Amino acid sequence: DYNLDELYADFLQLADKKGQVFDYDLEALVFMKQQHQEPEHFSLAFLNTQSGTGVKASAMVRMQAGDDIISESAQGNGPVDAAYEAIRRIAGYPLTLAAYQLTAKGQGTDALGQVNIVVEYEGRKFHGMGLATDIVESSAQAMIHAVNSIWRAGQVKEEKRRMQSDNNMHNDTHNNNTETKEAV
Repeated sequence: DYNLDELYADFLQLADKKGQVFDYDLEALVFMKQQHQEPEHFSLAFLNTQSGTGVKASAMVRMQAGDDIISESAQGNGPVDAAYEAIRRIAGYPLTLAAYQLTAKGQGTDALGQVNIVVEYEGRKFHGMGLATDIVESSAQAMIHAVNSIWRAGQVKEEKRRMQSDNNMHNDTHNNNTETKEAV
C-alpha cells in the first residue's frame, strides 16, 4: 500500500530538484520508497584521466558498486569518452550516449560545469546530471547518475516480475482449490 499524499510530496520535491521528471524517475521513486531510501548503487570513488596532443586519452575509474569496489581502465576519443567507457564496463550496461550538454554555472575559473546527458539502454532513454568544478568529473557523475537510473529501473522490473509471479502462484493455488471443491 502507498500513502499517496506522501508520494505526491516526494514527487513535488523531486520535480523541484530536477526540473523535469521522467517515467523511470516515478518508478524509482515508488521503489525507493519501498526500500527506505537506500543509497545509490553506483558511486564514484576515484577518477584519473590523461590526455594530450597525439596520444590516445585514457581513464582509470574506481567505483563503489553495491558492496564491491571495482576499478577499470579505458581509452577513448578524449578523457570524457575514456571515463564513460570505464564506467560502462564497471556497470555492465551496453548503453549508448544519445545527448551530451555542458553548461557553466557561475563565471570565471570558479564556475561549476554542469553536464546533462541522455543515454539509451534497451530501447529506453535515461537522463544523467553531474556538477563539479572539473568537467571530466561532472561528466563522469552524469554517467553514474544515468547508470543508477538504469539500475533502479532494473530493480523495479524485477520487483514487478516477482509480484506478478507471486500473484500467479496465488491464482494457481486458488484455481486448484476451486477445482478440488468442484470435484467433490
